[in-house]
Amino acid sequence: MAKPENYRTLIEYANAKTSKGEALGILTGIVYLAPANESGRGNVCGYKTVGCETGCLYMAGRGPMPNVISARIDKTHFYFDNRAAFLDSLRYDIEALIRKAERENLIPAVRINGTSDLPWIALQMAKEYPTVQFYDYTKLPKAWLRVRSNYHITFSHSENNLDECVRALEHGLNVAVVFDTHKNSELPSEFLGRPVIDGDLHDVRFLDGHKGAIIGLRAKGPAKKDESGFVVKTDKLVQITLAA
Repeated sequence: MAKPENYRTLIEYANAKTSKGEALGILTGIVYLAPANESGRGNVCGYKTVGCETGCLYMAGRGPMPNVISARIDKTHFYFDNRAAFLDSLRYDIEALIRKAERENLIPAVRINGTSDLPWIALQMAKEYPTVQFYDYTKLPKAWLRVRSNYHITFSHSENNLDECVRALEHGLNVAVVFDTHKNSELPSEFLGRPVIDGDLHDVRFLDGHKGAIIGLRAKGPAKKDESGFVVKTDKLVQITLAA
């Protein structure tokens, strides 16, 4: 497609997350908006919690840089102010990603919600681009109902959704859980009676090859100081398992 009249770049794919995927033959494009209400224009994370806001990766890595914050806020304003132009820009970026993947002999993949939770966009794009693999993390309930052949969903644990995590596991979804495990240290072997897979090895969740497993992540950035329960304390795993 031709570049849209009101085009703005939405997809990024030059970061640590995507480089790990490239080693596995996947070229991933990620859309990073300003999460929750950070843009001042509206909430893009319907099931945000105090814990996930405090520990959001929005402020990890390059996230705190003023130019990065400004760019993500601008993208979010674009989403709220001109939805049609936003979607056209997204289509343009997806098609550019497809071409780049072909040139580099990689498989194209797109994560629409890098720091948002707007599954309707991913569902629409997955329908329009059936040869592209889309994937997301979400806290929205009954996520298994939104899974498609080319849209993979990992449910996300927070401090107040343990019951929904269990339901997601029972429906075959993997559940991402942030632990207080230090960098280069071993994650717990299981949580909620399910095996824990190291989710820090890469971000390409549709390659995990498991159903109903825990995707273990180590707390990063502000999440290292979390006391809300969003980050699971490994010394309390027995109590959490019993509560479930």
